[in-house]
Amino acid sequence: MMGSLDQTDGGDDDAVEDVTIARGWARRLVEKSEGLTSSVHLPAEMLGCSSTLGAIDRMFTRFSTHELPRVRAWVDGGQRYTFTDALVSLGARADLTLEQRLALAAESPEFCATFNGLTGWCPQFAARMQQEMLSPLFDALGAAPACGTDFYAFFGNYGYTPFGVHDDLDHSLLWHLGPSSKIAYIWPRRRYIELTGGALSTTQFTSLLMHARRYVLRPGDLLFIPMGDFHVLRADRFSATLGLTIFPDDLVLECSEGLRLFAPDAPTFSSIREQSFTLQDLVELRRAAVRSNGFVITPPEMSTLAPMAVRETEILNGRLRIPVGYPLVSMRVACREALFVRRRVIWGRPNTLFSALCETLNGAEQVSFQTLRRHIAARFESVALVELLQSVSRLGGLAVEPL
Repeated sequence: MMGSLDQTDGGDDDAVEDVTIARGWARRLVEKSEGLTSSVHLPAEMLGCSSTLGAIDRMFTRFSTHELPRVRAWVDGGQRYTFTDALVSLGARADLTLEQRLALAAESPEFCATFNGLTGWCPQFAARMQQEMLSPLFDALGAAPACGTDFYAFFGNYGYTPFGVHDDLDHSLLWHLGPSSKIAYIWPRRRYIELTGGALSTTQFTSLLMHARRYVLRPGDLLFIPMGDFHVLRADRFSATLGLTIFPDDLVLECSEGLRLFAPDAPTFSSIREQSFTLQDLVELRRAAVRSNGFVITPPEMSTLAPMAVRETEILNGRLRIPVGYPLVSMRVACREALFVRRRVIWGRPNTLFSALCETLNGAEQVSFQTLRRHIAARFESVALVELLQSVSRLGGLAVEPL
């Protein structure tokens, strides 16, 4: 059963409770899918999934014009571009069910909606996904994916998927949350090409359904779809499904994301454009950022973190610890030092403080400030160290507790 969770803000309403994910699910998944190469359906792997759905429901009350969700909606086969603004305008209305909220935002009782980057909106949800899903999966695979993962959800009573039969460039794990069931049709890539004469998505697929692998997804079921396999889902009544994307290695993507981390704006670019660095440096930057966030590509939204900086006296007289699964990561690129905190980066001039901080805090369950001070030696001013710890805390990478 799920135990207590550290509360950052929002109180007990944010806890994901009374959910049991069967032990050994990741090992069974890897075995039955032949190393994530074939689709597989595992019934009743998540019990009490209505609690997970409730946690996702509460995320929809947190959107604002300053922090917009990555959502999309389709109605009658076309995308509804007003969907995001409509969800923001509905705000924290407590009188709406999730289905009612989505229908109002989509301006239709029949819709398909997606929500990417779920873990960014609730620290408790992120911690639970890290513990119950990512850690067992990485253990079963033998390593975490260097390119990262992300959680998303899709909702609706849309009939068949509005964009038809399609393939994805990455692996997908789908945990069906209900309340209604839905049907998944999957064609292994080679078989689909044989049937159609080409690897093309289509909305004209009626004649193909009899050749598909057909799975009925009930609340709590897990479905795995390997990258490249074609698929379509059918939901005649409202339901929600939680998805986990496992991204394959993509050096071009990692280079471009690494460049955004290295030079996120025009002033930064102007100040560093004469510095020398390699494409591999950019790849490693992006991988370090993802590793610092537990191999999830979406950082926590700032509104979900501590609203106020921890005070200097609390740091000087407290115990310091980093959240389980979210190590601090440092590296040097060109003439700058990077410290990654939950996928966000603190840049500094070349120094040894960042690496010393990572080594000490990552290597201990908790440590007092005085112990940390001794470990990193007296060559660093206490004021600079405290200010750095305050920045790390604001980004969600450090908890400070009384001695």
